[in-house]
Amino acid sequence: MRRGVSNIVTIFYAFSKMFTVLFIICLRVAFSASDESDLGYSLSIGNAINVFANYGDLSQVTQVISADYDDDEDEFPEPFSEKNIKVFLNVSSKETLGEDRVEMNILLCETFDELLDGYFQNFQIEGTDKPWKAFMGDWIQDEIMRTLGIDVDIARDNCCYVLLKLSKVHKTVKIDSLEQVAVKSYVEKAMSAMNGSDVADIRKFMRSYGTHYIDSYVTGNFVYQVFKFKRYGYNMLRSYVRDQKHHTDNSDRLRSHFASNFLRQVGDIRLASGNKTIEAWARRNLLDSQYLYYRPSLLRLFYNNALILSLNRMLDDGALLGLSLKTLAPLFKDEEKRRKYVEVVENDMKLWEVNA
Repeated sequence: MRRGVSNIVTIFYAFSKMFTVLFIICLRVAFSASDESDLGYSLSIGNAINVFANYGDLSQVTQVISADYDDDEDEFPEPFSEKNIKVFLNVSSKETLGEDRVEMNILLCETFDELLDGYFQNFQIEGTDKPWKAFMGDWIQDEIMRTLGIDVDIARDNCCYVLLKLSKVHKTVKIDSLEQVAVKSYVEKAMSAMNGSDVADIRKFMRSYGTHYIDSYVTGNFVYQVFKFKRYGYNMLRSYVRDQKHHTDNSDRLRSHFASNFLRQVGDIRLASGNKTIEAWARRNLLDSQYLYYRPSLLRLFYNNALILSLNRMLDDGALLGLSLKTLAPLFKDEEKRRKYVEVVENDMKLWEVNA
């Protein structure tokens, strides 16, 4: 009988202890619920991200370049899926819808680095002149070339590149102003507790609350193709584009500058969102004749309105076309802390950029 009572007491004590633990957990969850609700993984204007969390591989959490996955549309990633946190209390923004049409661009790039700069020309990260390194700096060059649709070629010294892009903007969102914007209370507490003269403490704040906030972004989609030119062919095309003042009304003249004898390689047609169905459509329907054979070329869209209309109907908002990230300097009312914070962020950006 005494043993039975002892077992009952033991069971009761165990249940009591478990209930106490659960109660404490519930209190903690309730206490931190407001903070947890400010965490997200989608595009939220004004929210902060830590650029260094995925520096060199931001293309894995932002859909900016074609990727290798199946045709199932449910598997397509969101344009932006990086962890972010709400740091401003009352941010307002202006949203502009894009026009229902594609825009054609020709980017002339003398070097491979210029090609990457051109591809990411609508991306800005305050503190660096090479935004592409934040997205693909950890990739080896062969991987980048394959993703851009061109073959690996060790003889790159005398090559130039031309990037053809046909873009369709879905929407553009930009912060109105931060002049009257308040800061979240838990961020203010963290800033007050941060030691502005301690670099380690500043970096701790960066890891917790981010380095940059989303100042603006553009969503939509674009199809692209890289042409690898011989030097003399590239110079002729550059002169033609300059003489035409960047107008490409004379499609036959333009097309003649993409003749085989001027080229080292015609790259594959790719889609920024990675939609393989549309990429396959482009390879089938954008065949351009060159002497005795055909090859997929975006140049066909320059003189075939029916194909442009078809592509326009297919392009969705599955990609990020532009992004502007600015340092969290506006958070700080204390000028000395603000100066130290920006100094650490920008110095780290330069170091990571050099080592990428």
